[in-house]
Amino acid sequence: MTEIKPLLVVVGSHAPGIAVRVKRLPAEGETVIGWDLKEPQDGGKGSNQAIAAARLGLAVSFVGCVGNDRLGDECEHILRAEGVDISYLFRINSKETGAGIIIVDENGVPAMITTLGANEELNSEQVDSALEGLCNAKVLLTQFEIKPEVALHAAHIARRYNMTAIINPAPAAPVRLPDLEVADVLVPNEVEAKMLLGFDPNAQIELEHVAQQLRSRTNAKIVVVTSGDRGIVGADSSGVWRAPPPKVTVVDSSGAGDVFCAAFAAGLTKGLDHRAASIWACSVATLSVTKEGTIPSFPTSEEIDQFILTRN
Repeated sequence: MTEIKPLLVVVGSHAPGIAVRVKRLPAEGETVIGWDLKEPQDGGKGSNQAIAAARLGLAVSFVGCVGNDRLGDECEHILRAEGVDISYLFRINSKETGAGIIIVDENGVPAMITTLGANEELNSEQVDSALEGLCNAKVLLTQFEIKPEVALHAAHIARRYNMTAIINPAPAAPVRLPDLEVADVLVPNEVEAKMLLGFDPNAQIELEHVAQQLRSRTNAKIVVVTSGDRGIVGADSSGVWRAPPPKVTVVDSSGAGDVFCAAFAAGLTKGLDHRAASIWACSVATLSVTKEGTIPSFPTSEEIDQFILTRN
């Protein structure tokens, strides 16, 4: 077998979505009229992050689990087409490939429902086997669209191989804060960060406080909280920093969080420090929301260079 030398290993999910647009989300018991029903080119959090990173020029390996079905075949096809290594994409018969429903309101803000399917079958033994074969990678990125305990295990093993372990704790899961100590970098969005801390997701709390509390209570080295059009707030041993996003017209913010995580990981592999990587990733994610869809909106390195150049 040809030796695989990725810069980034993504351990995570594949759960493509069916999208529909609505004027507003329905209230309890209400039916609303939607339009523009599509089965777009889409992945799960893991495969989206792998593809977004590959678009930015990284050598990427994806570790995940899909069914022996049409959606699993399509997963293989799109990852190969984007140049992502799938030597550790496991195919199983016991469950179908995960899938999701994406509801996008008139402001381009998505609400999502995901069925995990085969993603639930990814286990620690498979992760161990994959990371042994990919042990020369620089960065590992994982999320909670697989079993959280498997994602945490992946981060733990990655650090054993001297990889930087990034955990995107999405969707929010009931994990113990001390268990997140295995993260070199923790990247939740604002709602996920508040939920991890036991706060009301709608509570008006300064993001600087949220980031600092999450870092203190998890012992993660670095915490970066994403907050949509408010940009990002980070906390590290030197204090906090904030980066507002560039001003753009938002078309569809689906997948922007995945783009941020992928770009942040890419920035680290390119030699940026974590603060500079987070600021660059904020610009990459911002560019993605100016186009419809998830995968079709993921920028290339050339597109982001041009975007940043026009803003200076």
